[in-house]
Amino acid sequence: MKKTIQSWFLYCFIQWAFSAYSLACPVPETGQSRNNDNFSKITSTSPNPLFFGRNSDYIAPSYTKLSSAGNPLPDSATSWIMIKDNVTGLIWEVKRNMDGISNYDDPNDADNTYTWYDSNPNTNGGDAGTPGNGTNTEAFINAMNHAHFGGYSDWRLPTIKELAYLSDTNNTNPSINTNYFPNTVSSWYWSSSTSANYPYHAWGVGFRHGHDSYNHKYFHGYVRAVRWGTERLSGFLHFNSSY
Repeated sequence: MKKTIQSWFLYCFIQWAFSAYSLACPVPETGQSRNNDNFSKITSTSPNPLFFGRNSDYIAPSYTKLSSAGNPLPDSATSWIMIKDNVTGLIWEVKRNMDGISNYDDPNDADNTYTWYDSNPNTNGGDAGTPGNGTNTEAFINAMNHAHFGGYSDWRLPTIKELAYLSDTNNTNPSINTNYFPNTVSSWYWSSSTSANYPYHAWGVGFRHGHDSYNHKYFHGYVRAVRWGTERLSGFLHFNSSY
């Protein structure tokens, strides 16, 4: 009898904990749609509550194409420069001109790679990284904001958690929804998050298979800028510190 009561309280606590988390922090799923219990596959229509909270239980991704003026476009649009993530409220830069040739006069060129650099000691994790003549992440963000890309000047490098939310395990090479994010290279993209244990390393996502890890700040990686939309979600997890 005592074990039965304890099990009931544990069940209720798990239900409450995951309900509170999902209400406070909407997180788009990674693309995984299958769940398993100890023995077999379980469906989303009849989930085992003791196994709730896995990737396949989260909110499905939802995106809106945006014009150069920031206006919503239909899904059938063939030209767009930004993407709004309807789950997180984030607005992402869309890359262009993926032809294998870098053009640093165009910060949106999909072929440009950059070293990680942040001159602000409050946000660089104790190591500024590797500067370059227009070929580092700080120069990239400055160029985006100087150009008022999409009419905005508050572009920034995404945190590792924000960047990882773009990973879609239904796709590989690249592991992202290319219907909304074309011209994505199947390679490493920088985040703004410095490694907590190794300040000369920063985190990123390899979009060949969608795995996150950290790399030396002198490494030349790809970038994608992000900004908060007007509907910034107060409960969304937003991390600027080391990871």
